[in-house]
Amino acid sequence: INKCYAFQDNIGNWWLKVRDKDIGYFPAALFSNLFEANEVGWGGYTVTPAGTTSPAMGSGYYPDEDITHASYFKFLKYLNIFREHHDPYPFMIYSSNDAPKCYGLANYEDKRKDLGFFFQFGGPGGNCRS
Repeated sequence: INKCYAFQDNIGNWWLKVRDKDIGYFPAALFSNLFEANEVGWGGYTVTPAGTTSPAMGSGYYPDEDITHASYFKFLKYLNIFREHHDPYPFMIYSSNDAPKCYGLANYEDKRKDLGFFFQFGGPGGNCRS
């Protein structure tokens, strides 16, 4: 499992690091309004040309709480204005799935201590529009 970190340096640039390797950064100028942000989002997305079937998302499995199946994010946290890490509160969660015929989404909050706050998403794809 590769651990991915995002952090802000002392001049305001945001860096993405996987394991101990810097992958890249986002200049501070791109995020001039993050100080006032009141939402954060995680998820998955697929794209396909019009008239074709939608591809599988992740491994192609629907969420089932088994992380060896569907795609997942675990130990989700956000930073507050004081740069303190917090789990999302259940009342803060908003889930959206615009193709439930083809993909699933499940939030598990803090159901498993080995995963912290986590959610799964994915599915086989197919003809999602009919």
